Amino acid sequence: MLIYMYIVLFSLTQVAVLGVSLEQSELSWTKPKGKRVFISCRVTSLATDYIHWYQQKDGEALKRILYVKNDGSGLTYDPNHPQAREFTVKVDRSSNIHELRVDTLKTSHSAVYYCACWESSSHSDSNSSHPVQKL
Repeated sequence: MLIYMYIVLFSLTQVAVLGVSLEQSELSWTKPKGKRVFISCRVTSLATDYIHWYQQKDGEALKRILYVKNDGSGLTYDPNHPQAREFTVKVDRSSNIHELRVDTLKTSHSAVYYCACWESSSHSDSNSSHPVQKL
């Protein structure tokens, strides 16, 4: 079975106003079940300390999967997400790319994935987020 992956288009107007840019370069691709998946998010902001990854399945609320410090340290899984430990993050500091990784793709991973960031001074849910891909 093939799982289709799509980017959800989103206006960056709010993100640009806050001085944070979240970029996604891939438009879409197809991966068979059981394969490894990398969902990347480029983060450009001097004031961003944490990058959060969320999952939203059809008809459901957003669920945080994990968050990590912008430098790649301090990976923290959300204990309320049943599949959180099936994901990991790799951070390339030289290119500011954060990759959410799934080592073994399952049908249950089909969802919209969001990377989100906050300014370090506020680190609250009131700042910016950007949907990046749908698996």
